[in-house]
Amino acid sequence: MAADCVVCGEPAAVSGACPHCGAACCGDHRPPSAHDCTGTAAGTTGGWRPDLDGASVDPPERSPASLLRPGVGLGVVTLLVVVAAVGAVAYVGPPDDGLDAGAVEAGIETATVSERRAAGVGAVESDPDLAAVARTHSRDMRDRGYVDHVDPDGVGPQDRAEAAGLDCFVGENIYQTPRGALADSERALADQVVREWLDSAGHRETLLSERYDRQGVGVAVGENAVYVTQLFC
Repeated sequence: MAADCVVCGEPAAVSGACPHCGAACCGDHRPPSAHDCTGTAAGTTGGWRPDLDGASVDPPERSPASLLRPGVGLGVVTLLVVVAAVGAVAYVGPPDDGLDAGAVEAGIETATVSERRAAGVGAVESDPDLAAVARTHSRDMRDRGYVDHVDPDGVGPQDRAEAAGLDCFVGENIYQTPRGALADSERALADQVVREWLDSAGHRETLLSERYDRQGVGVAVGENAVYVTQLFC
């Protein structure tokens, strides 16, 4: 099967579609930068990371519109977030059909363990309590249409963890990508998410931090995009 390249109109094999946004592209225009790809920004978007050792990295300026861009991933190690109360988030979104969210979660956790072992920082165990908090945040991002560590009510990762009874400083990675191409294959999507995090300095530091020994991953599948949250303790 073949389709026309979205940039030049030349024939492009379906198997050669962009793995991030699913666009049909010829060989010359397959790199994300060559076809105005909307499916990946994890290596260029900014995050904030207060360092528990004392140094800190200030968050870059980001417009509200940037929080709604597809393909966004942000890495964070949370130190202190002060919020008066944490509101419960109701699950009101569409069912996770067509893509097995649980399989994607398991794939991300497995890939994370492999990368940590390869880096010599030790494995992390799967924690269902962390996964539940992560899953709720992914569903909230999907249902309320934002991509950020801090929700529209001002609730951040540490607040969510403490509200769930977790007594630790948490680390968090998030990611969003449009449906299509790799985002319709559980294994390929899981590998893609971890690769994108490793290619971004903030995500990589969180994912490979020696501080953590537990992880939980939550995936929410929407009609047009997939949302991922990874929490560490």
